[in-house]
Amino acid sequence: MIKKIVILFAFLSTGILASAQFVARSEFGVMLGGSNYVGDINNAREVTKQDFMNQFETSFDFYNVSFMGGLIYRYNLSPRWVLRGNILFTKLWGEDSHFNNSRNLSFNTWCNEASFMVEFNFFDYQTGSLKHRVSPYIFAGLSLFYMNPKTEVMNPYTLEMEEVFLRDLSTEGQGMAGYGTTYSRFQVAIPFGLGIKVSVSKYICIGLEYGFRKTFTDYLDDISTNYVDRDELLAWGGAMTGAAADRTNEIEPNVYHAANSMRGNPNTKDWYSFFGVTLTTKLPASKKCETFRGVR
Repeated sequence: MIKKIVILFAFLSTGILASAQFVARSEFGVMLGGSNYVGDINNAREVTKQDFMNQFETSFDFYNVSFMGGLIYRYNLSPRWVLRGNILFTKLWGEDSHFNNSRNLSFNTWCNEASFMVEFNFFDYQTGSLKHRVSPYIFAGLSLFYMNPKTEVMNPYTLEMEEVFLRDLSTEGQGMAGYGTTYSRFQVAIPFGLGIKVSVSKYICIGLEYGFRKTFTDYLDDISTNYVDRDELLAWGGAMTGAAADRTNEIEPNVYHAANSMRGNPNTKDWYSFFGVTLTTKLPASKKCETFRGVR
């Protein structure tokens, strides 16, 4: 899927370059920085205390930062309004052990995102301009991202840690009679945030940016609702499903949660954030196309 997105991005870029006006207003570049997951694994010591404000506060914890990188395309409609496309890649993760939570759940997943956004510059801005060379900005749009949470679980047969994909195990009974359906690996998010951009030469723009992604899934971390009856889950999914669904026994032997006790908080969806440096270049164009009317 990601390969197809990259090919589509390249195809659209080729068409854009066919027009001198588009070339003059187009910028290509990279974004490098970090990412941070916010969800059911957070600093609420008791799962029942989790709420939206707790998750928002956790977004500034930064205990689980991973490297993020990708490509950026900007089309400057005017000195204030910009259309933008991103293809960004990162790894998101979280661990209950960081918060001494005996629930003992954990996950990690590649998060590959393609986004379309609109930027609004607070001041007139154009890369290469001597007068209008700095502006803070805000942005918002729509993203499609890929996830597939996994973790290491103690195999009940070998008593050794084994990496498993959690979606395949249906840890909260997805697919069983009376439970929900299996969640999709492809999800939608709303990206929004703020930044500042600076023109450092005739063609180069450098910026700093921080952005949130509000998702519509509660399974970025494979944690959302309640524990399923252990006997039912073992009979339906097998020993590895039971081992991944309730991991307290890894640190407290023979301790398992009662059926329908709270495993996660279904009232809050998961989030993630990106922050870092943007570096874009404006492609050379004919002199008459290089600037907006009245902007130098």
